[in-house]
Parts: sequence; C-alpha cells; structure tokens
Amino acid sequence: MCRVIAIANQKGGVGKTTTSINLGVGLARLGQRVLLVDADPQGHLTLGLGFPKNLKVTLKNMMENIIMGIEFEPREAILSHKEGVDVIPSNKLLTGMDMSLITVDDRECVLKEYLELLQDDYDYIIIDCMPSLGMLTINAMTAANSVLIPVQPQFYAADGLTELLKVYKGTKQRFNPEIEIEGILFTMDASRYNNSRRNKKAVHTAYGNDVNIFADAIPRSEAIAEIASEGMSIFEYDRQSKGAESYEKLAREVLSHAKTK
Repeated sequence: MCRVIAIANQKGGVGKTTTSINLGVGLARLGQRVLLVDADPQGHLTLGLGFPKNLKVTLKNMMENIIMGIEFEPREAILSHKEGVDVIPSNKLLTGMDMSLITVDDRECVLKEYLELLQDDYDYIIIDCMPSLGMLTINAMTAANSVLIPVQPQFYAADGLTELLKVYKGTKQRFNPEIEIEGILFTMDASRYNNSRRNKKAVHTAYGNDVNIFADAIPRSEAIAEIASEGMSIFEYDRQSKGAESYEKLAREVLSHAKTK
C-alpha cells in the first residue's frame, strides 16, 4: 500500500525541500519505490535534483487535466533521477493554481485524484509543499496519509506551529479523516547552543504530549547547505556526513511507522 506524506510548514527556510529530497532518497536506498512531488511554484525540489526550470509538462498540467476532465497519461510529467526516485516537477507556472482552484468543485481533492492514478506504482509519495497554507497545501494534506513538519529550533518555533496545526485539524475534520501527523522534525539544529536546546524544549512542552517529535534532529551542516546547487541528495554528495546519517535515521523511522500501521 502506498503512503503519501506531505512535508509542510508555512514558514519558509525550515528545510522542507531538503527533507523531501533526502527522505525520499533515503527511503529509495532502503528498497522503497518513491515518487517526489514538487507542489511549490518556486520549484526548488525540481532544481535541487538538477532538473531545469523550463519543463513543458509539470504538476500544473496534470492538475489542470483533472480539473477539466481531460483524458491523459498520468505518468507524462514524471522524471527519473539517477538516485532511484521519480519526480513530478514544478515551476513558477504553478503560481496561479491556488486562484484557479477557488472556482472548482471539490477543489480540495484535485491533487488527491491525480495521485491516486499513480499509487499502484509506488510505496511512498512525498509532497514538498509551498511555504503557505493556501489551497495547494490543503490539496496536499487532503491527498496525504500523514504530514511531516520540519521546524528550525528558533525563537517562536512553537508559536509558529499553531496555524499549521489549525489547517491540519480542519483538513482532517472536513476532507481527510484518516490523516495523521507523521512527526515534527527539528532541522538545521545547532544542539551545542543553549538557544537551540531551549527552543526545542519549548516545542516539546507545547506539543510533545499530542504529536510525535522525531528523536533525531537534522544538524546544521555545510554539506546539507551545499547540495541545493549540486542536483543530488546528501547521500550522493557526502555519504559519510552527519547529515546523511541523520536522514538515514529519519527514513528508517518513517519506514518503521508504516510497518506499525
């Protein structure tokens, strides 16, 4: 059975795309069939895996086909990456999709309807969400089995989760009663500093009784920062790094969650 995970946080710069890429490749390295979906008009996942901006067939085209009821080949947009994952790319043309969806019947379910055409081919579909809580993010949550929330342990990190969790709860109540929170993942963590430890403790205090918080954080790492321009995962770039070790642990924990469900 395919599991769909949305990587979401309305705050930018917390490592959503980095986590999407490296969790996806980490799962592929563990023998899973993985599809990465770039649901952000910035197209950073697409660029981060070395694909160009000016692709003619992207997620936008696939969602438009669903909206218009056109017969189409659902795999037309899929690209294959050398590290064993498939990718549905995006670019700035997706920007207008939030507005386009407003007038559509069952607008929250367009992405779900598309991904259901592909689920037999994959064990995991990972959706990299845009840094907002608009209609595209709601579509991702409606399509997902779970939401993974990257959080940088900075001041106000706990407060910043409030709006995201409201949207999650609303989506669960209205559109997707089966959705769960995969967990909160601390990223860009400088655990040797008191400030980072203090802010992680605040998140644990606020949410730890109700939400899974991954035991292992993703460290602040020069190697992880550099991979965005290299078109590859941390595993390909520096397999021996602490970043690679951390994302491997994350992939194993996500896989163990699936096995217990």
